[in-house]
Amino acid sequence: MNIYPKHNRVLQTAHGAIRFPTFMPVTTFGDKYPLDKMVQPYLKRTSQCLMVSHFYAQSMKKRPNMPIFIDSGGFAGLFEGAEIIDHGEYACIKTREGAEISPLDVLHFQIQHADIGATLDFIIPPGLDRCECERRKALTVRNALYAQKHNIAGRLVLFASLQCWEEKSARECAAIYAGAGFEGIAIGGMVPRARDREYIKNTVRAVREEAPDCIIHVFGCGNVELIPELIEAGADSFDSSSYVRGAADMRKSAESSGLHSGLYAALDQLCRINAVISGGEAVSGLIPNARLCMA
Repeated sequence: MNIYPKHNRVLQTAHGAIRFPTFMPVTTFGDKYPLDKMVQPYLKRTSQCLMVSHFYAQSMKKRPNMPIFIDSGGFAGLFEGAEIIDHGEYACIKTREGAEISPLDVLHFQIQHADIGATLDFIIPPGLDRCECERRKALTVRNALYAQKHNIAGRLVLFASLQCWEEKSARECAAIYAGAGFEGIAIGGMVPRARDREYIKNTVRAVREEAPDCIIHVFGCGNVELIPELIEAGADSFDSSSYVRGAADMRKSAESSGLHSGLYAALDQLCRINAVISGGEAVSGLIPNARLCMA
């Protein structure tokens, strides 16, 4: 299988170039996930861009000197007590504590701290009522167009977030975004559908057909078997925290190496994902091996 897409490209950012296809490891800031803090000093050696949720990015005290993609943190809409509030021109997420996450607040934060940002979306989980699916899709699209209008002088590379539940809804959103001139489209809602590989592939293929010139990012995908198939279908980039979660499964072999088990295992898993994306070849400028990375 030729996993190299016809749409290879390079995105120039203020903090470096990003060559596609690529994997963007998810990391967090703060003290909740200690392993993330241990891995971060090594990520520039293995990765071209980091993915950080808007929620965790607010705890970032020192910005890493490399490209950063900050998503909208739309998953907050799934928290207990959260509500989606329609303000007409845009919609926001109101937390149980009463705080509102608005597309403009997210955008301004992204402009200050990110190279790439995704617009505030409303996740459509499997089994949601059809009317609510349509509502969340419409509000997600509305927020994307609203953010694009306020992305002053194009200072941020803005990806329109796409939420769907079937191929038709994916095509409708992608066509709107392509017509609006977005540089990229970020497909969300795939994590709860991770076992339905055909659905994910068909979604990516549909979005690529409707938006042939856009960079296509797939949120929450770190499956080394699925990634090559999604690249073939038209995806350009992926993110996941799976390289950290998978570290626990590799702990036994890591301990026998004499290295810190969690750190080594996480970096090894990340290098495995990079190898799949690069077709088994070294990615230019990146360290392809966990041992070399830690040297």
